[in-house]
Amino acid sequence: MPSNKELDNIHIAVASGSIQHRHYLQKMMQGIGLSIVINEPLSERFFRKLEHVSPDVILLDIDESTHDDSGLLDRLLDDVDIPIIFNDVSALTHNHQGEQSRWYAKLLLKIAELTGRPEWEALDVSKVLAASVPGRLTKVRPINVPMDIARNVWLLGASLGGPEMLKHFLLAVPDDLPVAFVLAQHLGESFMALLAEQLDRMTSFSVMQAEEGHVLCHKDVVIVPVDRQLIIDPIGAIELLPINKPTRYSPSIDLVAADIASRYANKAGMIIFSGMGDDAALGAKKMKDLGGQVWAQEPESCVISAMPDNLRLRGLVNISATPVKMAEMLSTYYSSERR
Repeated sequence: MPSNKELDNIHIAVASGSIQHRHYLQKMMQGIGLSIVINEPLSERFFRKLEHVSPDVILLDIDESTHDDSGLLDRLLDDVDIPIIFNDVSALTHNHQGEQSRWYAKLLLKIAELTGRPEWEALDVSKVLAASVPGRLTKVRPINVPMDIARNVWLLGASLGGPEMLKHFLLAVPDDLPVAFVLAQHLGESFMALLAEQLDRMTSFSVMQAEEGHVLCHKDVVIVPVDRQLIIDPIGAIELLPINKPTRYSPSIDLVAADIASRYANKAGMIIFSGMGDDAALGAKKMKDLGGQVWAQEPESCVISAMPDNLRLRGLVNISATPVKMAEMLSTYYSSERR
C-alpha cells in the first residue's frame, strides 16, 4: 500500500477555467501529498507548460468554460498522450468528510488504473487522510463558499526571535479578520516547512509555503521562500521569480514590502517584529509613500529590537506595541469591514 510519501511521486496537471476551483483542488490534493505541477486554465500557456513537465495524469475540471469553440479541448483529447481524468468539482460542494473521502478514493483508484499502479487499489484513503498535515483539510474553503480574494494584504517581517513573536500575534488574530498575511522571516531554507507547520497549528488562518499560481485570499498566511522573489500579479496570484540581484538578507523584506505596497497601496500594511539588521527600512518607506501602514514591535518585548528600532528612528512607524496588542489593534482597524 502506498504511503503518504509515495504520493509525492504522483504529479498532477489541473486544467480548470475557474480560479476558485483551481485554488480548491490544489489545496485538497496537496493536503494528501499529491504534487501539482500545473494548475492553469486550458489555454496555450497550459500546453506550453506541458512541454516542460511530465504529469502522470491531467485532471480536467468540467464546468461551463470547458465547452468552448477554441479547439483546445479537442487538441487535448487528440494530441496529448497523457491520461485524462474528467472531474466534476461540484461533487465536492458538500463540506463533509465522508464525501471528501469517497472523492479521494475515486481519484486515487483512477490514477492507479491509468498509470498502472495496481498496488493503489488497496489504498486505505482514511489512513492517507489521517497522515496528512494536521488541520490542513479542515481549513480548506468549501467550494460553494465564495473565495474571498484578498483586498487587504499585510506583510509580516521578522528575523532573530521572530517565530515566537509570530506565534503570539497569530494566536491573538481574530478568525474573521479580512486580511491576508505574507510572511518574510529570515530563516534557513531547511526550516521553512517546519515554521509553516508550527504556525499553522496556532491559528485558524491557513499557513502555507508560497506556491506558484496560488491566489491570495483573506485568512491566508503565505511564507516567502528564501531562494525566490515573491511577487503578486494583478489578479492576486503568486509568482515566484529568480533572484537576479543577490540581497543582503533572505528573504528580502524590502523587496516583498515594495511589491505589496505597489500592488495594494492604502489597502496594504506591514508589521515588523523582533530582529536585527536594517532590512525593511526601504520597504517601509515605499509602504508609507503609497499610503500603507507601518507597525513595529515595541522594544521591551523583542528578543532583538534593532530592526523595528531602525524604522522608528527613521520616523516610519505608525504604531508600536506588543505582538498581542498589534493583533487586537488590527482587529479594531478593520472593524467596519466585519460588520
